[in-house]
Amino acid sequence: MVRAGWLATGKLVAYPIRDNIDGNGNQLVNWLAEVEGPMRSQQDWTRHGHLDDFIEHFADWHFGWLDVPALFRSAEEIFEYPTVDSDPLPWWTQGRVTLLGDAAHPMVPRGSNGSAQAILDAKALATLLADAGDSPESALRAYDDERREATGLVVLTNRRNPPDALLREVYERTGDRPFGNISDVISDAEITAMMSAYRNIAGYSAEHLSAP
Repeated sequence: MVRAGWLATGKLVAYPIRDNIDGNGNQLVNWLAEVEGPMRSQQDWTRHGHLDDFIEHFADWHFGWLDVPALFRSAEEIFEYPTVDSDPLPWWTQGRVTLLGDAAHPMVPRGSNGSAQAILDAKALATLLADAGDSPESALRAYDDERREATGLVVLTNRRNPPDALLREVYERTGDRPFGNISDVISDAEITAMMSAYRNIAGYSAEHLSAP
């Protein structure tokens, strides 16, 4: 998996999905190119993207193991993805109906948190329902109380200091100039502290995940 750059000048996330798709050793790769720009008034996940809108930001991204412009040009289809979120909701549950996942807490997609938080939602909901006996409404209310505040904090943190804020920190410290070693820019202790702080907010700490 590749994560490189920052939103101000161009950020890339790319990862392989399947090896040797054609018998010639080529991979099926999913990629996401991000560049800061004005927010569209209409949110549309089916709008086709156009290379000319963003490829210039990556024109000189040629690594020994990856030619980024060539990767973009080889795509069969390109779609725009509106990186939008919504303010935390005041409630999720009414009677025997509740919300889970993106329906409950759409957020800026950083660190796969849409799916990850949905998994934590499901774990909490299943546990509470299993213990609720003949009172599912009380379980749904308890689930609402437990997860709504926790995910609301993740939504707000993803706006300010997402899990990839490390890339922003390096970008700001270097002025987007090349460097030889990451330790010349940021220390291991700083990286560990940033990652640990986010894990605690998102509920990914070992202590949280191992709790019954």
